[in-house]
Amino acid sequence: DGVLRNIILLNRDLLIFYERYLAVSSGDFGRVENFLSALTMIFAGAGCKNYTGELLQFIQNLKK
Repeated sequence: DGVLRNIILLNRDLLIFYERYLAVSSGDFGRVENFLSALTMIFAGAGCKNYTGELLQFIQNLKK
């Protein structure tokens, strides 16, 4: 069923952003880093090449 699949995808995306909200609120930068990688995958899947490239470069610079 297409409607159920869309609801599941919406819930997944909303939970990712809720996790980001909690991570920023608590000041836990490790969780923020985890969110950035999930966000990069979302942008890559949506075909947003510029955002994906910028986030990948940002994450790489964080790891230096």
